[in-house]
Parts: sequence; C-alpha cells; structure tokens
Amino acid sequence: MNIVEYTYYLVRQIPPGRVSTYGEVAKALGNKGYARAVGRWMNKNPDADTMPCFKIVSSDGSLGGFGLGLDDKIRRLNEDGISVKNGRIENFENVFFDDFKTDYPLEKWITDPLILY
Repeated sequence: MNIVEYTYYLVRQIPPGRVSTYGEVAKALGNKGYARAVGRWMNKNPDADTMPCFKIVSSDGSLGGFGLGLDDKIRRLNEDGISVKNGRIENFENVFFDDFKTDYPLEKWITDPLILY
C-alpha cells in the first residue's frame, strides 16, 4: 500500500458523526508536516461516495476545501450528523476524532521516496 492509499485507509476509520483534520491524519501517517499533502490527496480522491474525504477539516473547525465544492461538503457532513454553522463545524471538540489505528508509516517510508507515490 502506498502513502496515498494508507491515507485513505486512515480516513475510512473516522466513525459516523465525527470529523478529523488534515494535520491529525498527517500525524497518524507519522509526520504532521504532511498536512498539505493530505489535503491534496483528499482533493484527488477518485470516489467521494466511498472515501469520506468530506470528514477532513481544518484544525480550527473550519471546513477547508472539497473537490466537489463546499455546498456538497456541508450536505455530506449534515447527512453524517455533523452540524455546520458559519463555515465551521459546530461542537468541533465533541465530534473531533484522533483515535486512528496506525503504524505511522512515514517514519519507515520516508527513507524511500519512491514508495510515497
């Protein structure tokens, strides 16, 4: 599994009614500095209906981006039981998820840049 596939594996762990952040997913990968890369990989997600990239938001609870547009991201969040008000996740602290099951692959993979893609 390459790093993008592993990122999707992590995002699929987020339970219904919960969200996480670009930075938290990057941290679960093993390097919080990869937060922007996580954002790019979410944007390139080939199927938003099976990979819940809409559940990834900014660390302050704001929505961040979404390849299909923010209105669609809000719709998907609402359908998942997550409220959005004024461009932010309501009760962000209560719906925040960071309990990823991970072996922090970047700590191992970073020595071989070809495995990242």
